[in-house]
Amino acid sequence: MNSNKELKIKQIISAQRGWKAVHCAQSENGQLAMFERAIVCWALVEQHGGSEGGRTEVRGMEQRFDHLIVVGNVITTEIIGADEVDCNEYFLGYDDPDAHRESQYWIGEAYRRLSKEKAQRAK
Repeated sequence: MNSNKELKIKQIISAQRGWKAVHCAQSENGQLAMFERAIVCWALVEQHGGSEGGRTEVRGMEQRFDHLIVVGNVITTEIIGADEVDCNEYFLGYDDPDAHRESQYWIGEAYRRLSKEKAQRAK
């Protein structure tokens, strides 16, 4: 789910304090950047269009600038750096406040995700 336009929110449920969506990106100089954003609420969303039309799932909603967005797999900036450095922001997962994962876990997930995206672009 890359765009909120593909989703229809069916229901919203409050989120327990402490839940976060973890994202990563790679800067132009190759440095890994990690982002955590608080989950404001949970949404039951239905996809529209494509092969998965009508499918429902629960997604977090996070504050982004002055509005709420449904957490998606990729926040696209449509910029690829000179060395094919990907400036997109990728969703890694939700950090549960009761089972807080260490930063090393998320760093490993970020490198796996960025490697996967780079391999897909090479195809």
